[in-house]
Amino acid sequence: ESARRTEEAAGAERRRAEERERLLGRDAEAAAREAAWSDAQADRLEAEAGRATAALAAPGVAETPGTTEAVSESDRTAIAVWEKRTLELRHRRDRLAAEQGEQERTRREAERRRAATEESLAAAEERAIRSDHELTALSERRVELEAEAARLAAEVEVAQHAEVAARSELARLAASDEADRSTLVELERSALRERGHLRGAEDRSRRAEAADLQARLELDVVREQVLVELAGLGERGLRALEVAGGSFALGRHMVSGLDDVTVAGAGADGLGGDPESTDASDATAYEAALAVAAERWAAEPPATERPSPARLAWLRRRYHELGAANLFATREYEQVRSRLDGLESQATDLRAAIERTRSLIAELNALIADQFRSTFRALEVAFDQRFRQLFGGGFARLTLTAPEDLVATGVEIVARPPGKKAQPLAMLSGGERALTAVALLFAMLEVRPVPFCVLDEVDAALDEANVGRFASALRGLAQRTQFIVITHNRGTIEAADALYGVTAGEDSVSRVISLRLEEATELAGADAAALVTA
Repeated sequence: ESARRTEEAAGAERRRAEERERLLGRDAEAAAREAAWSDAQADRLEAEAGRATAALAAPGVAETPGTTEAVSESDRTAIAVWEKRTLELRHRRDRLAAEQGEQERTRREAERRRAATEESLAAAEERAIRSDHELTALSERRVELEAEAARLAAEVEVAQHAEVAARSELARLAASDEADRSTLVELERSALRERGHLRGAEDRSRRAEAADLQARLELDVVREQVLVELAGLGERGLRALEVAGGSFALGRHMVSGLDDVTVAGAGADGLGGDPESTDASDATAYEAALAVAAERWAAEPPATERPSPARLAWLRRRYHELGAANLFATREYEQVRSRLDGLESQATDLRAAIERTRSLIAELNALIADQFRSTFRALEVAFDQRFRQLFGGGFARLTLTAPEDLVATGVEIVARPPGKKAQPLAMLSGGERALTAVALLFAMLEVRPVPFCVLDEVDAALDEANVGRFASALRGLAQRTQFIVITHNRGTIEAADALYGVTAGEDSVSRVISLRLEEATELAGADAAALVTA
């Protein structure tokens, strides 16, 4: 609004100045016409006075005393009148010339004021346009911030609900975990008891199996011994088996009793025979008879005798070959359980550390984004000021290509030098680009000062006027930063405090020379004072 009021006042002032300029122009034209007319009248009167003087001095004029005196008196009177008129016209011409000069000065002053008014009007229009742009940007920013605030409020509300639900779920899980832990402890105790019972049952089963194996082995041995004894007894053995088991098979015939049985190779006493003389059928008959007798013996078990020590030793060797139970299973279980608990605790710590790291990364990203935004805003203001200083007007601004993603965003430079339209950096000339880059560099140094800065031929593309502004800006920043400038420009060299160069003497050896301009100025002043004194 202030810019608009200023613009309206400047427009009114410009219209008044134009009106004054038109009035002064008309007055100047009238004065010029009147002065020209006065000059023409003066010239005409001078010509007439000259002709009259020539006529009076002509030799052919009659010298009648009366007539001559009358003519001379009238001519002198006319001449005096003409001279007076001529003098008045000359004074009027001089006055009109002075008035014309005054009006010309007034017109030039009016033109100067009009130019100043137009310049202020242009500046006011530019400020008004920039204010409109800023107002539009602020309105859009306000709408975006309101939408962002609403979205963040909704997210906060959702997060609060989620937090309440998560807390209740966490409490429920904690209670369930406590119950599960107590149940697990009970189950582990029960498992230990059952493992003890299982080990006892396994021990009893192994002992039973060993006893059964020993009994079967002993039964085989006894059976072998019985068969050997039966083979040695011959007919008497078969008769004993008949008595014990009833009917049995001998050779290839099924018989009942021993009436028709003939045993080859019986001895004279009829009590024994040679076992080697019996054939395979007799061995089969012995085994079949023994099996029948064993069934009866199983129903009525005979009294058994204690096995021999050798037999027990052999059975022990077989038991050890079969293998024993793992007595260290409980200890191994405890070790694996403790290792599992340690790994679970480490996994929990790692998850917590990962979450903390992620939250720290989020905080750092937010902090970096805030610092980047604040620094970018400060740099934008400083860049616009430095641009105006170096270009003597105009404006420049920095814009982000992707404001929503500060990690991948780029920066665009839009500049408007004085007398030109706003355009991107790539559309500027070489010198304008160089001066814009210098303005951006100075703005960075103003926002974030550094101890020293090295500039290498940054003023190579600048003309004399721009070099002067560049040197002035450089002197202003030199209060906080030490600049080392590599240049061939005389204007930049004159603004330096000290000069350093490399030269080669007659011996062709390069050496570095330095010169402080303050000391050189003092020495030059002292030499000049000495010369004046001399």
